[in-house]
Amino acid sequence: MTQTIENRAYGVDVSSFNNANVTEYTNAGANFVLVKVSEGLDYRNPKAKAQVDSTKQNNVVPMGYHYAHFGADSNRAVQEGNYAISSAKLAGVVVGSFLACDYEQGSGNETGGDREANTTAILTFLDTIVSAGYKSLLYSGAYLMKNKINTSRILAKYPDCLWVAAYNGKIANDANFGYFPSMDGVAIWQFTDNWKGLSVDSNIAVKSLKIDANVNKPVSQPVNTSTQPKTWTDVQGMTWHEEHGTFITGGAINLRWGANTQSTLIATLPAGSEVKYNAWARDNAGRVWLQQPRENGHDGYLVGRVGTEAWGTFK
Repeated sequence: MTQTIENRAYGVDVSSFNNANVTEYTNAGANFVLVKVSEGLDYRNPKAKAQVDSTKQNNVVPMGYHYAHFGADSNRAVQEGNYAISSAKLAGVVVGSFLACDYEQGSGNETGGDREANTTAILTFLDTIVSAGYKSLLYSGAYLMKNKINTSRILAKYPDCLWVAAYNGKIANDANFGYFPSMDGVAIWQFTDNWKGLSVDSNIAVKSLKIDANVNKPVSQPVNTSTQPKTWTDVQGMTWHEEHGTFITGGAINLRWGANTQSTLIATLPAGSEVKYNAWARDNAGRVWLQQPRENGHDGYLVGRVGTEAWGTFK
């Protein structure tokens, strides 16, 4: 089942400080609700399940977020990612929905360290939740995003994933785009902390967001004994097809951490390099990307064909 949050739809984000029943917010016009599910490694929002259930009962899309304590520590980011995943599932935020990393200064999180180390830790957290089937969002204030996070690295791997806070401190009924932070890659803008006098944060989607949530998927499925390859759609909307083979590069080709020409470079492979791949996908520009399985479950990506022109030999 695919649910869509339309561009310019309003929504709220809630925690234990807000009502367990979100009907007041949905009646006011909220079309999505971001529920705090966890924080650090030892806190779960006691109202999270009730807030998610109430959101669903009001026929509104629920999403989740986790307040980070990992700072610039990538090892802890993995642990918190796994804790956020289990917390989201307990709260009823289904796989296929968005799960945000709330990365702010204070309350157990230190952002004053190295900008690139902060960014690497954030990417590690996002990689962890995406590997579990959730879609990524990164929340923070506009100032911190511009000064202590390299958002270009984040967006190279997870385009349009930013959930940014920027507002003028007044009660707001509607988003005033005169205060919109001029930033690339913004999916959701938090524009007030007191929407319509309800003492709740409010947000507006600045692009259409799709949630692929199989809420009613049967527990068991008939065994498919055919040889039909598996297909799936990633967070960028690219459709992947399972295929196991070997590609030998015909010239120098960049190997990246994501199937995107702006993604972080792993290495430039020289001509004659042999690459084992397990899936392929075609992007909007006609490039055929190959997925290379690597250590620790992180995949590499390279272009093997553009249009009908192969950039090497397949076997």
